[in-house]
Amino acid sequence: MKKTVFLLLLAALCTTAFTQNKLDNILEKVIETMGGKEKLMSVKTIKKMGNGESQGVKYPVNYYAVHNLSERTDFSFNGLTGYQIITKDSGFNFSPFGGMTTPERMTAEDIKLSSDELDLEGSLLNYKAKGHTVELMENEDIDGVDAIQLRVNLKNGKTIFYFIDPDTYYIIRTTAKGVSNGQEFTNTSNYYNFKKTKEGILYAYTIDNLTFDTIEINIPLDDKLFSTKK
Repeated sequence: MKKTVFLLLLAALCTTAFTQNKLDNILEKVIETMGGKEKLMSVKTIKKMGNGESQGVKYPVNYYAVHNLSERTDFSFNGLTGYQIITKDSGFNFSPFGGMTTPERMTAEDIKLSSDELDLEGSLLNYKAKGHTVELMENEDIDGVDAIQLRVNLKNGKTIFYFIDPDTYYIIRTTAKGVSNGQEFTNTSNYYNFKKTKEGILYAYTIDNLTFDTIEINIPLDDKLFSTKK
C-alpha cells in the first residue's frame, strides 16, 4: 500500500515537473520571439500612431506610455478628440462625442484592473517576480491555428488567456476576464501584421480594427500628456 502511494506521488511529481518544463520552454520561445528579455526590459516609453476603423470610416488613434507609470490613448472623430489616461493611482475617461464636457474619473477598482497595461515588458516576462501565475492549458483552435493556450492570473485580480501560434510563437489572441464594479467582463483582442521596430522588438501593428503606422520606443514624452490639465 505504501509503495503504491509512493509511486502515485512520484508519478504526480514527474507530471508536474514535465508540465512546468514545457511551460518554461514555451515562455522562453515567446519572449525570444518578441525580441528577448534584455530588449523587452529596456523599453521605458512607447509612442504609437495610427488609425482605427468603424463602418468604413477611419479615425486617428495615438497611444503614449511610460513603463509602470502612465499611459494615454487619444482618439479623434468629427473634429473632436477623446482620451483615456491611466496612471498608477488615477484614471480618467473623456468622450466628447456624446456631449461630455469634463473628464470622468475612473473608479479605484478599474484603475487597479488596468494596472497591468502599464507594464511595457508584458505580463509574461518575469511573471513570478510580478506576482502573477501562469498555467498551460489545452490547445484551442483560433481561426484554423491549433494555438497554445496560457492562462495568466494577474496580481490585480484579472485573468488573461494568451493564444500562441506554435509555428511562430506570436501571440495571436488574448482574452481578458474579470469583475469590474460588480459586473463580469470579457474582452478579446486579435493581433495581426507583426513587425519589428528598429530596436528589434516585435509588435502587432494591427489589433482588431486598429492599425498603427509607426511605433517608437524610448523617445521623450511630456509629463503633461498624462494630465487632464491643459
